[in-house]
Amino acid sequence: MSSKVSKLVRIALAASIAASGAIATTALTATTAQAATSSVDGKITRGEIITRAQFWMNKSIPYTQGGSYADSSGRSYRTDCSGYVSMAWHLGTSANTQSLPGYSYEISRADLKPGDILNSYYDHVILFDHWDDAAHTKFSYYSFGSTPVKHVTGVSINAATFDSHPNGDYKALRYKNVVDDPTGNRVAVSMTGGVAHVGIVGSDGAMYNSDGDYAGSGWSGRWDRIESSGLRAVTSVSSGSVVHVFALGANGQVFGKDADYASGRWSDWAEVPGGAAGATALTASMTGSTVHLEIVGADGAMYNTDGDYAGSGWSGRWDRLGSSGLKALSSVSSGSVVHVFALGANGQVFGKDADYASGRWSDWAEVPGGAAGATAVAASMTGSTVHLGIVGSDGSLYNTDGDYAGVGWSGTWSQIRGERKVTSLASTSAGGVVHTFAIGTDNRVYGIDGDYNTGRWSTWSELPGGASA
Repeated sequence: MSSKVSKLVRIALAASIAASGAIATTALTATTAQAATSSVDGKITRGEIITRAQFWMNKSIPYTQGGSYADSSGRSYRTDCSGYVSMAWHLGTSANTQSLPGYSYEISRADLKPGDILNSYYDHVILFDHWDDAAHTKFSYYSFGSTPVKHVTGVSINAATFDSHPNGDYKALRYKNVVDDPTGNRVAVSMTGGVAHVGIVGSDGAMYNSDGDYAGSGWSGRWDRIESSGLRAVTSVSSGSVVHVFALGANGQVFGKDADYASGRWSDWAEVPGGAAGATALTASMTGSTVHLEIVGADGAMYNTDGDYAGSGWSGRWDRLGSSGLKALSSVSSGSVVHVFALGANGQVFGKDADYASGRWSDWAEVPGGAAGATAVAASMTGSTVHLGIVGSDGSLYNTDGDYAGVGWSGTWSQIRGERKVTSLASTSAGGVVHTFAIGTDNRVYGIDGDYNTGRWSTWSELPGGASA
């Protein structure tokens, strides 16, 4: 497809509430989203390292070994290449290229991840950002050399020099206190008509899309690369012939992109207004023409923003909804109500409802059934019933159902086809059938259907095209 810029609540539904049809609510609250802050010389996520690196780059600080400049919290570091890395790593001092190995350990270049460094012991150091291709032959990095901080892309790992210093002088090093960011959802699905549109984050950090026509020709059999890089999570929601896709960038920023299946065109990526950063998970749903987008912020709380695609556009702010320790999200809408589900720090499953007719959110409540250790969650609806899937601690898919107009939650989690072990989840529904998609432990993309007309689940099957997520 060619590119064309387009125009632009938890209720666990206790049975007694569901039976009455009432929704317990509390007033909407608003708090500005903030990025997480690590402690000096403490544990720090890769996402925060990149966010700190970006902070100095945005300031156009002049290079001088005798100077210093503050990080976002006011702590000063030397304004040269190793001072820059020290700032990004949140060290207690401005190290130099000879002392940085004392804060780190050597790794294989093929294992480089965001926030690692390539260090030339006597000359220079650069901060690795991400691989630009799945084969790990080209990469992007941050550098503070003789010019202000720059971001360099598309550099061959076998180039003769990096920043004019011989390639062979550099060693790949990893900070001893770095921790991986929580893994966001790497698969998304939405439907237009009888066609499912599945998006994944590929192994190169780009988004790929495949379409499956359930009423006709079946799957396209190919995965189309949608121009992007450094993505960490993806979600989508549809309205008419348009699919709205949202993704987290390498720094936890939130971006959106539209696919108009009537015209066969994709818009460009655009950052969702409000300045979110450090996000680790996201989900999207719609009521009418308005997209409701939730993220897990770097502080583990949930934030919400709304975008009216037929009127005023995005609200331009992220409202904090009381919570902490969240690590995954999914949502689904019915009428004017958005049902949001989240995994807590211990893998428990919680729900929260937003009633956009009354402008109120419910409190968080645990979904009945005693789930714990879950690692992913996906929600869909048939009629008034929410079908909630999770990946359990054993890597299997489990399901529970909640009838919001009748008996409430079933109170049990049923294992679905436990022979397939999966990670990320996404689901959608059409005609009484729930279509669930997942990334397998082999990084392949699989689908399974729950037919609520017949009460049967299909077996897992790999989507055609041989994608690796």
